[in-house]
Amino acid sequence: MIRELQKRIIALFLGLDYVYSKYNVKEAQRYGVNVGTNCRFIGTSPSSFSTEPFLIKIGNHVSMTRPKFITHDGSVWVYRERFPHIEFFGNISIGDNCFIGEGVIILLNTSIGSNCIIGAGSIVKGTFPSNSVIAGCPARVVSSIDEYFSKNENNFTYFRSLPKKLKRKKINELFNK
Repeated sequence: MIRELQKRIIALFLGLDYVYSKYNVKEAQRYGVNVGTNCRFIGTSPSSFSTEPFLIKIGNHVSMTRPKFITHDGSVWVYRERFPHIEFFGNISIGDNCFIGEGVIILLNTSIGSNCIIGAGSIVKGTFPSNSVIAGCPARVVSSIDEYFSKNENNFTYFRSLPKKLKRKKINELFNK
């Protein structure tokens, strides 16, 4: 409740862009996540970064929306009666210039290289090379970022800087509406 009130006050004074990216980045850093520069976190909260946020390293220029990082494996529960103090932790690292789609889950002992795109809803575990498009449950490399660009080049638009009404008009024209 207090967190939401803080966000609303910040939005009034600094704008929504600040609240939904810079505020969330600063909050992740305060919580213990190692975050590079020029990152954008949308829809994150302390619970996005597991119970060991200090095991997460995120590079520069990384964008993510509502991710879930899991730095421990709770399955050791089944061994607790025999081994009462058992735990299982692992690091997570994300390289520079990555895009992490909506609702991605990144599990312990995962390393993602630089210049990667991770598809929405993917469950990611393991080591993934730089310049990859990663998607699926479980996630796998589906193409290089160059192949992704070539495949989608004719579908890209360059309306981002247009005023909202003109942008909407152009998008409607594009889709014959």
